[in-house]
Amino acid sequence: MEITVPEGRIVTGSLTEDERILSGVLRHVREAARDSNFLLPGELKLAEWLGCSRPQVRVALAQLERQGIVIRSQGAATVVDPVALRLSARFEASVSYGEVLARMGYTPSVEILTAETIELPAALAPLLSPLSTNRAVKIVLRWYADEQAAMVAEYTIPLPAGEHDTINPTDPVYESAKKLWGEGIAWEIVTAGVALLDDKYADLLQLEKGTEAKMWETIGVTLSGERIFYALEHHHPTLVMYSFVRTMRAPWSAIPGH
Repeated sequence: MEITVPEGRIVTGSLTEDERILSGVLRHVREAARDSNFLLPGELKLAEWLGCSRPQVRVALAQLERQGIVIRSQGAATVVDPVALRLSARFEASVSYGEVLARMGYTPSVEILTAETIELPAALAPLLSPLSTNRAVKIVLRWYADEQAAMVAEYTIPLPAGEHDTINPTDPVYESAKKLWGEGIAWEIVTAGVALLDDKYADLLQLEKGTEAKMWETIGVTLSGERIFYALEHHHPTLVMYSFVRTMRAPWSAIPGH
């Protein structure tokens, strides 16, 4: 199975002028939350920094207000809601990592480190579909937020028997897995943890060896129960904060007969 590996970094998606302005405003939103004052600069200052008009900034702020990320009041400074900002990167949202970075106001790009067909590692075989062969596609990507390495992802997609379509290593892994298996992902089993970066990952993430980094293992499962990809991700510890929304059990569920 041939997989074409382009050289260099690929900026994921081109931004329209409105998207560019929204991304720029989001950068200042992120900085306001990081600095813990939660106050955005005024519209005139934002327009000056972003090289756009004040009405364009106002449109971007209105969009963020509808999302609950900022709170605007007549005659007062625009305030960032730090809880709503965290929800820009949610565990339950099935989007590509580039989209996550863009939502946080970064310019995302991705570098394909390797993309090849390999023998399915013995350690992963029990985690993946028993219908797979002993072959797999392995894709290793390094994502950037602006110029900072943000995440290294290692994706292993076991190959089913038969002929296989060529895949694009920059596509989201759940799309590539669906293309190979003919069935989409219904849910993911995610195990979150922390890793002390060894030489390999410290170099890839441009951090010191021994730095604590977020680590996720993910198994993609189809509606029929087939487990068709495994992902191992190491994330920069501070660039993006991830959240999930959990619904608590309704109080009446504890009532007998309900």
